[in-house]
Amino acid sequence: MVLFGIVGHLVELFYSEHCIGCPEARQVVRQFALERPDVTVVERDVAVAVRLARHYRLIATPAIVIDGGAVMYGVPRPAALAARVDQGPATKGDSCR
Repeated sequence: MVLFGIVGHLVELFYSEHCIGCPEARQVVRQFALERPDVTVVERDVAVAVRLARHYRLIATPAIVIDGGAVMYGVPRPAALAARVDQGPATKGDSCR
């Protein structure tokens, strides 16, 4: 997949300032990206990326959007994140646990 010059998979992590699980989700996603050279991570503050969050119809943070389609909520388990990335953007609204 190629998105805006990105080869591989795009993982967008949406976070908010007062989100309790967001720091841990950021840590997990960053570590995941270090282990997967085919993954590019973009972190987005929902207070700044309001239009994009609406476009994805996000209802909570942390939210992880994979390749512009699949959405995961909560702090992801690395295995669940890997499975979603490998599966592609077809499934929306899954819990991370």
